[in-house]
Amino acid sequence: MTEPVSQKKNLPRVKNRLYQTSTMAALLDAVYDGDMTLDSLLEHGDFGLGTFNALDGEMIVAEGVVKQFRAEGVASSASGDLKTPFASVTFFEPEITVTLDKPCNKEAFEAKVNELLANPNLFGAIRFTGEFETVDTRTVFCQCKPYPHMLDVVAKQPTFTMNNISGTMLGFRTPSYMQGINVAGYHLHVLSDDGKHGGHVTDYIVKKGKLEIARISDLEIALPRTKEFAEADLSPENLSESIRTAEGG
Repeated sequence: MTEPVSQKKNLPRVKNRLYQTSTMAALLDAVYDGDMTLDSLLEHGDFGLGTFNALDGEMIVAEGVVKQFRAEGVASSASGDLKTPFASVTFFEPEITVTLDKPCNKEAFEAKVNELLANPNLFGAIRFTGEFETVDTRTVFCQCKPYPHMLDVVAKQPTFTMNNISGTMLGFRTPSYMQGINVAGYHLHVLSDDGKHGGHVTDYIVKKGKLEIARISDLEIALPRTKEFAEADLSPENLSESIRTAEGG
């Protein structure tokens, strides 16, 4: 039986530095195979999100453990030898913690985080732990070569709605000038408290819980040296619109 991958301690732990492999623009252009294993990824962070080679589901990294949400929306442990074409992680240490004690929709939640971060030109790491009135998620199907464009993939993606659950929603807010490198705006994944359900978040209403955030001003990006990455179109004319569509924004 494969053991779930968890955080390794081979490299110095640097708090709230964002480590990223590849770029969102490359993923959008169907560069779905990377050369970084999850074991290697977790040497750079214990908190974050991403996807898996062949676009085989959504990834959440919570407290150093990687979970994989495949197309059925069910979470399973991921082995350390799996590889990722795109992921962002950090060693998350909250700088600000507040309690949310009344229902808050996506727009109000993001406005609150923006107010607390108080700087639109820095990255932000966000974690909400508590109760949700509703959470809409999606996952993606594992793809076969020749890989289709991501917009074709997400047009057929399965979506789910979870009502009255408790769980953890985490991810990053990316400055607008980084669109294409990452996902400008909010990119969040969710994991239910029972560890069984979740995925990429497209909409939500939180009931109450704990909101933790940290500003990120230190960024490291590891770019693939693969033939596919070398041939990718990383600056298409409709980049921002395509990413918004792909991310469900």
